[in-house]
Amino acid sequence: MSRTPRLQDLIRVLRHYTVPIGGPELAEMLGITLRTLYRDIATLRAVGVEVVNEPGQGYVLPPDVALPPAALAEPAPREPSELIFYTNPLSRGGIVHWMLEELGVPYRTVTLEYGSMMKSPDFLAINPMGKVPALRHGDSVITEAAAICAYLADAFPAAGLAPPPAARGDYYRWLFFASGPLEAALGLNALGVHPTPKQQVQLGSGDFRAVLDTLSSAVAGRRYIAGDTFSAADIYVGSQLGWGMYFGTIPRRPEFEAYCEGLRDRPARARCEAFVEQALSPLA
Repeated sequence: MSRTPRLQDLIRVLRHYTVPIGGPELAEMLGITLRTLYRDIATLRAVGVEVVNEPGQGYVLPPDVALPPAALAEPAPREPSELIFYTNPLSRGGIVHWMLEELGVPYRTVTLEYGSMMKSPDFLAINPMGKVPALRHGDSVITEAAAICAYLADAFPAAGLAPPPAARGDYYRWLFFASGPLEAALGLNALGVHPTPKQQVQLGSGDFRAVLDTLSSAVAGRRYIAGDTFSAADIYVGSQLGWGMYFGTIPRRPEFEAYCEGLRDRPARARCEAFVEQALSPLA
């Protein structure tokens, strides 16, 4: 890899972390040797990007550090295609709505009523399931809330809603745990279906209590579920837990409440909640 992309990757990784990263760990994440890492850090410092070395802890990029010169900056993004968001306020579309608000990019919302609008030929051409949310981005159509969140995090990397590729283990694990086993277990439990031990072996969701215990352990004592910074995984997991506890499909465990409370101060989430409250007001 040439030096400029390497320096861009180094800046991107350091921007993602608010705590120091040890040199060996940082080099492994970037796929370079320690010697190359030291040279690259020296290069950044030489052009005015002050990478701080915390003794005994590692490297960190202060939040107020000067941006790199144009030669090292990330390439300018292509002219964005229009984002069209198909949703209903009382649906899983709220997850994607929060994600879009976190991105801070323009998008157009198309609100569909349940019933004929979601089953219309026009919308079925977008999502044959006749369900929301769905997203059109240029020529691409993405459905399923978790997939949309993952897609948007990659399509708009400047928002920092996905960890660097080498640090995405927990990010992918919990994003898709919440959209897979958790979602399935909640659905079965809500329908009064309680699989036998033999049936649980055949189901990806397994046992309802085991799913909740696993997620409790994942969020216990942590502000964010996939590292030291907020990510799309927090949007999905936090939404599932928040709505589940609100509607009583998920028990109000202390670990769940503490985790969700830590996400409440995000302005993007507050804007989405106001949108839902406005939709609910005629029903009150």
